Amino acid sequence: MEFVVILRALDSTNVPPPAAIALAKQTFQGFASNQDSRIKQVYPFAGERAGVIIVEVMSGDELQDVLGNLPFSGIIKAEIHPIGSVQSSIKTMEAAERRIASMTPAGAR
Repeated sequence: MEFVVILRALDSTNVPPPAAIALAKQTFQGFASNQDSRIKQVYPFAGERAGVIIVEVMSGDELQDVLGNLPFSGIIKAEIHPIGSVQSSIKTMEAAERRIASMTPAGAR
């Protein structure tokens, strides 16, 4: 299963700025060297201390493992969203159309 994970730096931590920068640098070096094959894409946000990663894992526990092992995990917050497919979305909309059509009186069509 794939997840979009929005990562944002915490505004207030007990980590000194030089250490925070070192943790972020180490994390991005890991991204650049593809240290964890479960991280499929990385998109830093221009001009922000934030970004998006695409993670492919089999479970929530595995996702927690990926995020917990990022060097800067203690100084960021993560917003997690499961990703569906376009085909699945179309299938859901078609099912909704069928339900709506079955509720419409025959003479009103």
